[in-house]
Amino acid sequence: MNNKKAQGTNAASATGFVALIVGLIVLYIIFLPPEERANLLGENETAEEEGVSVEAEENILLLEYPGRIDYLKEKEYEHDISAFKLYKTINAQEIDIINPFVVRHGLFDEVKKEAPFKISDLKNTENVLLSFTAKKYNGLLTIKLNGVNIFESEITTSSPKPIKLKKDYLEEDNMLEFSVSGTGVKFWSTNIYSLDDIRIVGDVADISRQESKNIFFISENEKLNLERAKLRFLPQCKPEDVGKLDILINYQNVFSGVPDCGGINVYSFSTNVLYSGDNNIVFKTDKGSYLIEQIKVQTSLRELIYPTYYFEINETTIEKIKGNTYDAVLSIEFVNDKKDKEMNLNINNRMTSVDTEEAKYLKKVDEYLREGNNFIKIEPLSMLDIIELKVELEK
Repeated sequence: MNNKKAQGTNAASATGFVALIVGLIVLYIIFLPPEERANLLGENETAEEEGVSVEAEENILLLEYPGRIDYLKEKEYEHDISAFKLYKTINAQEIDIINPFVVRHGLFDEVKKEAPFKISDLKNTENVLLSFTAKKYNGLLTIKLNGVNIFESEITTSSPKPIKLKKDYLEEDNMLEFSVSGTGVKFWSTNIYSLDDIRIVGDVADISRQESKNIFFISENEKLNLERAKLRFLPQCKPEDVGKLDILINYQNVFSGVPDCGGINVYSFSTNVLYSGDNNIVFKTDKGSYLIEQIKVQTSLRELIYPTYYFEINETTIEKIKGNTYDAVLSIEFVNDKKDKEMNLNINNRMTSVDTEEAKYLKKVDEYLREGNNFIKIEPLSMLDIIELKVELEK
């Protein structure tokens, strides 16, 4: 029992002693001079850090992130296309040859002949003729084309005139049928036609020269800044002899009609038709002959507005700069692509040139600056990719 009391008395004494020490330390801190107390508690260190941060921020006069700035050397471009001629040639061609055969018609005997033939380009085939020689000929010869009677007559010569096969009756796959009439009262005889050298010929038009395709190139910068587009050409032709001329750029029709023969033709078209990279242009006609010369696709580009950045300098700051307390330093950070970066900088209407391959450009600009409003305008002489543009005060 006595031991427990003794232990309680000792614990209470220890707690009281600790409380006394803490109280003395607090009183010591309270009665310290303010500067020493701030140092002891670390308050000055925080204030100094904040002061440095504020001062660094105040020293930045301009901070921008321009990104890509396009450069266009020309305001207009001309894409030349070589001259060419459009025309159609017509050549007589042998469409098919039929082997010799005999048709006959007697009292108890009748032989007919079916001869198929094909026309591969029916649209461009005209004046189709059937010709043959007859070794034997007696009776009335009947010829049908695709089931239609095209000839029914007696032949009196071994070399009859060719028979025209009307285009209205022709198809891509065709059938000729030959037959001869009966003998009538001469029932004991037989009518016979022995045909040889049987040919089908026609005039086939070669239209491969009625179309011309060419390629011209448009750069990415040109495409991005297109404002207007025109097609210019000189057609040599006779209006009464030619058909419609169609002009397509990237499969979009930009002209369809009979142009002004012998004069310069100029037609505007939508810039949406044009691509960045290769563009195709097609001229085609279905009739007559054209000589197309002096062909140009002309583009006009919009006026580029170059970026201008504004910043203000107060009286205190300008005094620091002019009094050489601080230097005003312009820094430009580029994408590090190892390419030449060229530009003119307009700083408050004073020009300076930049030509560097480095990723960062620095320039002291004290003498360019003034109290109040200031500006920097970037006028590129090559395409620029700028990460950061900054004007900062440095000691």
